[in-house]
Amino acid sequence: MQGKAFVEKNFGQIWPVHLAQFTRLLVELRSAFDGDLDLLLVMAVIGERTRPEGWSPELLTYRQLTRGDADAHYQTPINIQSVADYSGIPRETVRRKVKVLQERGWVDRDATGHLGISRRAAEDLNAATGTSIKYLAALADAIIVLQSRPDA
Repeated sequence: MQGKAFVEKNFGQIWPVHLAQFTRLLVELRSAFDGDLDLLLVMAVIGERTRPEGWSPELLTYRQLTRGDADAHYQTPINIQSVADYSGIPRETVRRKVKVLQERGWVDRDATGHLGISRRAAEDLNAATGTSIKYLAALADAIIVLQSRPDA
């Protein structure tokens, strides 16, 4: 059974796990970003949009990412306008949020204006990353249990 069909069939069992864990994740992230979910979203867009198109789980392990073993060449360029266009957040708001992220040392900006997530972000956001892993693990566990049922 394909992913979407599986989730639709088992939505009643997956949704409560997702809702509980996702809520915990948002609470943790909101705290890590001082209540500013737009700040979180800007950083998430930078992180998501700067990973290479051919990203593969074999490229890096979680440990390499959080220890800073990843080479900067894995990042692809993105600028403030691109973040605004992708997120729907006004450009001026994105500019202010990027400034805050730079001040925290979580985002770097090169001479051409391209943005990237810094290695310090992984260290400072380690607790939130742990909550992300718990969220994903809870979903995976729920799916594994459902898949092991005879009628799956």
